[in-house]
Amino acid sequence: MRKQAKIGIKIGIIIVLLLILEATVTQEWSINDVVRLMRGAQEAGLSLAGENSFFFQMSPPWGKAVLDGKLVEHLPQATTETPLSLAPGEHTLQWNADPFPSQSCTFTVPVHTLPAQNCVLSEVADGSHADATYIVSFSSRPSLTWLAPEQRQALLQATQTYLDTLQSQETVHAGEPFTYNASSPVYTATHPLNATLRFLLDTDVSASATCQGPLIGTSCQNSQGNDCRLFCTQYSAQPETWHGIPAWEVFVITRPTWTYRDPGASSTSQKGLEGAPGDQQYTFLQVFWDQDQHGWHVTAHRAGDSSFDDPNCTLMISKVLALPETVSAQASGVRRSLSPIQQHWSFTSTRNRALGCLSTVPLTSTVAGKAATAQQGNAYFLWRFGVFSAANTLAHQLQPQDPVVQPALQPTIQQIKKNPAIIS
Repeated sequence: MRKQAKIGIKIGIIIVLLLILEATVTQEWSINDVVRLMRGAQEAGLSLAGENSFFFQMSPPWGKAVLDGKLVEHLPQATTETPLSLAPGEHTLQWNADPFPSQSCTFTVPVHTLPAQNCVLSEVADGSHADATYIVSFSSRPSLTWLAPEQRQALLQATQTYLDTLQSQETVHAGEPFTYNASSPVYTATHPLNATLRFLLDTDVSASATCQGPLIGTSCQNSQGNDCRLFCTQYSAQPETWHGIPAWEVFVITRPTWTYRDPGASSTSQKGLEGAPGDQQYTFLQVFWDQDQHGWHVTAHRAGDSSFDDPNCTLMISKVLALPETVSAQASGVRRSLSPIQQHWSFTSTRNRALGCLSTVPLTSTVAGKAATAQQGNAYFLWRFGVFSAANTLAHQLQPQDPVVQPALQPTIQQIKKNPAIIS
């Protein structure tokens, strides 16, 4: 039993590493995401049922499985479940999940690479053991292109409807910097401006793609080369549910887009402040199909599930990831080395996303010539109107080249701290 438990932990960690490798190409998921995944792997045990046992990665997850012509009420997808043992021979798997077309593939037991076998089988058990455990999946993943035109349009509308719940307004104060995107100049407001933030879904695959922020692939793709402007499926063994319906988890591409208006100017003079698109970024969403209502429901994940859940903070994450590992600072005549504690970074937004995203970065300090380290406090950075600024003295010591938040914005920072809508 103890040996089996150790094998279970080992396989759980292997599966998580596969997920991390699948999601990771360059900078992708934050260190918080990796720590969360690894913690889950160490707590999960895998039940081995014998030779040629199988888990299944099916998406969208609300479907029904037909194995060798017979309906299967439940396929084991989570590693905490007992894998399915199958008799020797050829097996045909079909997955039916409205309103998507059926998927099907074949595989053999014992597992061999044969021309007729088109299921994807990934061995997750240690090959030195007699037992062999596999994950069965299809060669391609659901996307927008799989849907009939009317359902595709309905899903796009439902997604933008959710994103529009995040639309918000704020005032750009005189002397405050603002911009539109990474290639836009940073302007300084000479008088107050009305700013509106809206997150726009990007599905235009005819245009070039360059996503900013943390990445899961290149050119707004995932690691399989799928263009996430058409929705990239991300497998989840234990998806969240909505009214009993499991979530189809997808990466989409959004653009945080700012519109600035001069309240004292005529409508004809506003054009210079409008129309610039925001940067492309990955956003992680949950999609549900209501079979009874034949409609779509789209929402975000629970707070803290992933650094891609809050589109208000995604572009800021790369700025924080680029912070130096150690900087030298002097205070009260004592020289110290400051180092961010990466595992404890957080990013906070209020319901009014236009106020900004506040990043909390805990620091340790080491006095020159001494080995002991001590907690130094938190550095606070503010992402507001597309500008990354230091919000307190420690942040400025860590990034002296970045602008410093105006003192008049300290109440705004306190408002974000005290009224979080989401912390990622």
